[in-house]
Amino acid sequence: MGEQAKLSQGRKYVGTAESAGYVLFDVAAKMPIKPNEEWTDRILNIDRGVQAALGPIATIWDIVNDLFCAAMADKTRTRFGKFRPYLGLYPLYGLPMCLFVYLLPYFFWGTDNAFIPKIVMWFLLGLFNELTQTISDIARTGMMANLTPNPEERLSLIMRAKFLEMFGSDLPKQLFDIVRDVISRNVMKTALEVNKNMRTMFLMFGMGTTLIAGAMSLYFAMVSKERVFGAETHREKPPTIRESINALRHNRPLLMLMLAEVLNGFTLKRQMDTYKKSILNFANFSLISGIPGSPVSYISFAYVGKLRQRFSTKTLWLIGDYINTPLYIMIYFFGIMKVRNPAKIKKGVTRKFMDLWPMLAVFGIQNTIDMTLYGTKKVIPNELRNECIDYGEWKSGFRSEGMTGVLRGMPYKITDMIGRTITSFVLKLIGFKTGENYLYQSEKTARGVFALTTLIPALMGLISLPPKLLFNISQKDRERMYVELAERRAAAIEAATAVDNAEAASGQ
Repeated sequence: MGEQAKLSQGRKYVGTAESAGYVLFDVAAKMPIKPNEEWTDRILNIDRGVQAALGPIATIWDIVNDLFCAAMADKTRTRFGKFRPYLGLYPLYGLPMCLFVYLLPYFFWGTDNAFIPKIVMWFLLGLFNELTQTISDIARTGMMANLTPNPEERLSLIMRAKFLEMFGSDLPKQLFDIVRDVISRNVMKTALEVNKNMRTMFLMFGMGTTLIAGAMSLYFAMVSKERVFGAETHREKPPTIRESINALRHNRPLLMLMLAEVLNGFTLKRQMDTYKKSILNFANFSLISGIPGSPVSYISFAYVGKLRQRFSTKTLWLIGDYINTPLYIMIYFFGIMKVRNPAKIKKGVTRKFMDLWPMLAVFGIQNTIDMTLYGTKKVIPNELRNECIDYGEWKSGFRSEGMTGVLRGMPYKITDMIGRTITSFVLKLIGFKTGENYLYQSEKTARGVFALTTLIPALMGLISLPPKLLFNISQKDRERMYVELAERRAAAIEAATAVDNAEAASGQ
């Protein structure tokens, strides 16, 4: 390996201000309190059947704007970089419409769950916000892949961001859930009064956290710098869509990652949020059940590096994805056991999954076991994506971060839409109620929601196992890949420097 290539692999590129900017930006990106299922079902009151019917249209739009945004990002060449301009512009074009969504319940309060003007406005705003979110996501992932050519420094940045994310990102959501439970469990208020207070709560938390995320995006755009420039940087034209698609065909790790996500998209979606809010009426369920595992989650970051040295990325990916499968199956069979306490039965609690305290206990055990790999599960998926991008450059000779990410995610969005649509229809089929009846589900409906939270997603998740087993970047291949990439990039820099010197000499 040449001296310049060795230097590029071993040196540190990202300074203190930029490192802090990335961490703050990554933490803030997960912070916004977005309109969730409870907001749509209970506050805005949109029928589940309508949500399911409009899902395919939203997915088609999502695919179209993904292709457009990715092609635009990959063709961008400015003195500020490929992705930084979009991070800086996002607060200007994206935030206003994101904030306007929270006002919809005020404009359409009291309308039924099939009121056409409300549905149209909600749907159109959703389409626009999907466009802005796509641009933001492409810029965020592109910047992470291009901040440093040193893979160890990149991993260190991801670990720091994911560790601090537990405090910065989760705190607003935890405060939100506390306020939500105080409001929703107030027996002195009518259902209408409770929902009005919930409407105000979503507005305040949603706008506040969204503004913070926008400010951090702008700050990171100001202090960051793109440093990974492959040999294709000196091509006369950026890679075309056809070239990107052809490169994808030869990127087996990305194809396996894509196929795993595609198969996972077909599964019925886990309804944990719906279960804890509509059945248990306790949004802080995850916070309380997570207390035993909280210290373990912090400790788990200490051995991420050692696990990564000892095991392949694929092995850690498999363990992280399936550690919960047997646990959720056992929780389901525990939860459907009958309650024997006559006082609880009189209150309508006939099965253990409807009883808050036993479920806090069993989910607490599950969470503690899961938290032993929390750091790995937060870091490895990001590094998988970055390795696949680098592998594509290794095989094809050029980088196409935007189009690679979109082509990877496009099939998943189709299958995920199918999975979400089927899930919404299943919820409607089992009698799930929206609006003021949100907290008054029948026992049959409650049992169905619990199955969709535990047993069904656990079993269906196994269909994505085969492509994960075929992921083919070994530790040896990974080391060779980064050595050769460092040599190519160093050669490209040397060639560009020679051209610049020659042009300068001829100009004199």
